[in-house]
Amino acid sequence: MSPMALPAVAAAVMRRCVPAAVVLIGSLTPLVGVGPAWSSPMTAPSAGSAAEELTGARTAYGDAVKAVELIGAQRERLAASAQRATLAAERLRADVQTEDGGALRSVVGRFFSGAPSAADRAVESADNAGHLSRLAATSRRALDTAIVKAESTRRAYDEVLAEQARRQAGWSAGDVAEFARSLAHPDERYVVTDPEQDTRNEAALARWERYLDRLIDADVVPPQAARLTDPTRLPGSLEAVRSRTGEAIAGVAQIENEDGTPLIVLPAETVRAVSTAFGRLGLTTVPAAGTPSTFACGGLVADAWGATDQLAADSMTQWRTLAKVPQSAMQVGDVVLLGGRRDGLEESGVYVGDRQVIVADPVTGTASVQSVSRTRLYGIRRVGLPVSHTYDAPPAGRCGLPAGTVQAAPDGATGTFALQLPLAAGSYRISAGFGQRGSRWSTVHSGQDFAAPIGTPVSAVADGVVTVEHPSWAGNLVRVDHGGGVETWYGHLSTVDVVPGQQIRKGERIGAVGNEGNSSGPHLHLEVRLDGRAVDAALVLPIPELARTAHPDGEVPDKALCSAAVGSTHLLACDAAVSFRLMSAAFTAELGTELCITDSYRSHVGRTALTPSKRKLPAAVGTSVHGAGRAVDLCGGVERLDTPEHRWLVTHGTSFGWVSPTWAAAGGSRPEPWHFESP
Repeated sequence: MSPMALPAVAAAVMRRCVPAAVVLIGSLTPLVGVGPAWSSPMTAPSAGSAAEELTGARTAYGDAVKAVELIGAQRERLAASAQRATLAAERLRADVQTEDGGALRSVVGRFFSGAPSAADRAVESADNAGHLSRLAATSRRALDTAIVKAESTRRAYDEVLAEQARRQAGWSAGDVAEFARSLAHPDERYVVTDPEQDTRNEAALARWERYLDRLIDADVVPPQAARLTDPTRLPGSLEAVRSRTGEAIAGVAQIENEDGTPLIVLPAETVRAVSTAFGRLGLTTVPAAGTPSTFACGGLVADAWGATDQLAADSMTQWRTLAKVPQSAMQVGDVVLLGGRRDGLEESGVYVGDRQVIVADPVTGTASVQSVSRTRLYGIRRVGLPVSHTYDAPPAGRCGLPAGTVQAAPDGATGTFALQLPLAAGSYRISAGFGQRGSRWSTVHSGQDFAAPIGTPVSAVADGVVTVEHPSWAGNLVRVDHGGGVETWYGHLSTVDVVPGQQIRKGERIGAVGNEGNSSGPHLHLEVRLDGRAVDAALVLPIPELARTAHPDGEVPDKALCSAAVGSTHLLACDAAVSFRLMSAAFTAELGTELCITDSYRSHVGRTALTPSKRKLPAAVGTSVHGAGRAVDLCGGVERLDTPEHRWLVTHGTSFGWVSPTWAAAGGSRPEPWHFESP
C-alpha cells in the first residue's frame, strides 16, 4: 500500500471505530435487545416519573460504561497496529542501512527494475506507522472523553437514588407499590432461551406483583426498616409476625385484611431491593462492573440493595456481618446463602418466596429464579437488623475467597488503621451513626456516637494539637488537629483534661464521657473531618461492631472515597486517605516536600484507559489494589530507589499502614518503587 492511499484507509478505520463510539457517548441511547413477555406497567404520576428518572439514569450509566469498553477495545487494536507498524519500519530501516550500496543501489535498482526498493518500503512503512500512531492518539482522546462521561453518569445515578429515597417518604401506598412494580419490570434486554426458565421467572414476578396489589388494596405504606426492628413496638396497627415456634420475628410485620387473612408487611427498603432483583432477571451482561462469578458471589445481592443500603459485595462478608435468621422465620427479601457442608459457601441470592431465590449464574452472570432445596440453604441473613458481632466464616467454597474482600478488623486490633478507638473496648455501645436523621439534628448526624457511662475515659485517636471550645450543641468540645487536613472532634465531655495548644499523643487522655449540650444521654460524639468536612467515622476507625464493607473492584461508591490530600483530585478509600494524609504530613515535616501522587483509585471505567497508557506498568489482576482505593503511585523522588524520599517511605510508611508489596519492591517480580499499598 502506498503512503498516498493510507489516509483514506485510516479515515475509514476511524469512521468505523471512533466516531461511532463517540456518537454513542453523546446520545447515550438505550441498548435494544430481545424484550420480555411482560408489558410495561401503568404507574401513578409521582411514582411513574420517579421510575422513569431512575431507569434513565441507570440506562445512561450502563450505556456509558459499554461505550468506554468499546472505545477502549478499539484503542487497544489501533495501538497494537501502530506498534507492529513501528517495529516493521525499524526492521526495514535496519535492512537498508546494512545493504551494500545503500541508497544509491536502491535508486539504480528501481530505475532498471521498476520495483520498489528496501528504502522505498522503509519510507512507506514509517509513514504507515506514523498515521496509525496519530489514529491511536485520537482514539485515546475519545476514550478520555468517554471515561469522564461515564463517571458523570455514575454520579448522576447515585444522586437519583438518594433523591428517590427522600421522595418516597411522602408517597401513598399506591405510589410505593407502583414504583416497586416499575423497578421489577424486566430490562428491555431481557433474554431467556429456556422456556421453562422463562415460565419460572414470569410466575415469580406475577406472585410479587400480586403482593404489591395487596399492599394497595390494604392502603399500606411500607415503613422504614428501622421501625420494624423491635417486634414489640410496631407502628400503627401493625402486629408481630411469629415463627412456627411462636417467637416474634424482627424486621417484618403483618396487618389483618378485611377478610381476616394476614398480610405480611415488608420494610420499604426490602420492597425496593426485591423489585430491583426482579429487574435484573434475564440480563445477558453483569450490570455496570464485575465478573459473572463475583455477581453470583454477592454482587447481585449488593446490587439489589444498593439503592438503600451499601452491602458488602461478597457472600462471605454477607454471611459474617448481616443478622442471622433461622429458616423457620425466613421472609421475602432475606439474603439466602447457598452451599453445603462438603462444598462450602457457593452463592448468595434474594429470597422471593415459595422456596425460590433470584441468583446469578456464575458463568454467564445472568440472574434467574431458581428453586432451592433445604439442603442447599446454607444460611439466611436479614438486612436492616442490628448486629452486635460478626459470625465465624463458614468453610470456603467457590465464593469463599472473593477478589477485593476487605475483612473487618479483629476486636481490639487496629489493623492498618492510622487512627485508634477513642474508648476502650467493652466500655461503650454503638448508638447514633453518621448520616442518621432525627429531630435532634438540624440536617443529619455528622458523627458517630458511643454511648457510655459518665466519666468513661476518652483518648486521642492520633497525635495532634488541641483546641478547646464550648458550643451550645456540644457543651464541652475538644478538637484535635492531626495535620494533613485531618481533624477529630470530641463532644459532650463531662471533663476536659487538656488545654488549648497542647501537643497530645495517640492514646493519651482527652477527657471523659458526659451528657453536656444537646444530648439525650451520656455518650461521646466523635467526628472525623477532612478539610473541614465530616466523613463517616465507621470508614476510618477500627470499630469492631461496624464491619467494613467490601465493594467490587473499581466500583467503590463516592461516599466511601475521600481525597488523598488537601485540594487533591486523587481519591482513596477513606481510611487509606486518612492514613496517607497523616503519613504525608510527617513526610513533609521531615523532608520539607509534599508527597507527589500520579495515580490512586481506579474506577472500573477509568481502568480501561490505563492499559494503553501504562502497558508495561500495571501489576497482574488481583495483585494490585488500585480498584479498591488502597494503592498509590508516587513521584517527587519516591519513584526512584535509593533516594531520601524512597528510603523514608520504606522506613516510616509501615507505621501508617503503607507498604511496598513484595512484587513491587527492589528485587521483586515486577519492581515498581513508586507503588505503595495500604492492605
